[in-house]
Amino acid sequence: MEVTRTDKAVTLRWENEEVSEGTLVFVSSSPSLEANSEPVFKVSNAAKHYTFETKDIPVYFFLQAPNGDKRVVSERILPLESVFNFRDMGGYETKHGHHVKWGKLYRSSNLVNINQADAALLQKLHIKWICDLRSSSEVQAQPTPEIQGVLNKHIPIGTAKNEKTTLPVSNDKAIYEPLMGESYRVFVQSVDGFKEIFSEILTDAKAGLPFVFHCTAGKDRTGVLAALLLTLLDVPEKTIFDDYAITNRYQDNILQEMGGIVSLFSNGNEKIDLEAFRPMAEARPEYLKIAFDEMKKQFGSVDGYLEKGIGITAEEKAIIQQQLLE
Repeated sequence: MEVTRTDKAVTLRWENEEVSEGTLVFVSSSPSLEANSEPVFKVSNAAKHYTFETKDIPVYFFLQAPNGDKRVVSERILPLESVFNFRDMGGYETKHGHHVKWGKLYRSSNLVNINQADAALLQKLHIKWICDLRSSSEVQAQPTPEIQGVLNKHIPIGTAKNEKTTLPVSNDKAIYEPLMGESYRVFVQSVDGFKEIFSEILTDAKAGLPFVFHCTAGKDRTGVLAALLLTLLDVPEKTIFDDYAITNRYQDNILQEMGGIVSLFSNGNEKIDLEAFRPMAEARPEYLKIAFDEMKKQFGSVDGYLEKGIGITAEEKAIIQQQLLE
């Protein structure tokens, strides 16, 4: 199933085998359907889509099959005006037939240019906190504007809290591919940062859920944290890599961000062709695989990394799954 949007409407599309004849479709602006809600559509064999006219964000479709089975479907990518790659991680099916709840986990690129309308959307989504994975120098150079009622926590991944960001600058694309691989190995060493993030989800009443996490492009540090969260929820590895690859739709946006980073942190004044940074703008599966392979090398598996490296107990895993699965 897929949800697409135009300026005036949101459309849910499905294949015949995905939705049974007689399924009732409900629509809501909340991931929890009110008890007195009325269906807006009843699926027939001929129907393969339903369009709901609205400009509201977000929109959730609730499907109730004739046998009583229920499913929630929503937009993967939320159309923010000033922020790219802002995604809801809900809806993914686990190995055991459960689904990740919509409206709980969000991933994004940086929020430095967030406008008033998009800030209001974060408030509407009831996001409790922003988890900023960038380095201290990135945060200092491009701070996230304060959003009333939304806590902003800086938990760097890949660097220490006081570590400065440096970036080698060259027109030679070849230097950036191994650099990306090494970055993903470094991310794996950030066990204290990941532990702090999971602790916030579990114990901090001011943080918890829902929350949004981001780095600069919402690709690398964000991608590894997203992969760990989905692994903890028992989402299949193929689905995790598919989620990671969605960022490739935003390569040109990321290149522009890279241009800004170069101007901030490069040591020279030479003019650089942004296309040279294309390997750093791509969400290549081999990048994430490098991180996974490093976890497996050190702890036997990604699950082992979560358990032995980060220190998530079986009880804590069960609590997080209870919070995030349906």
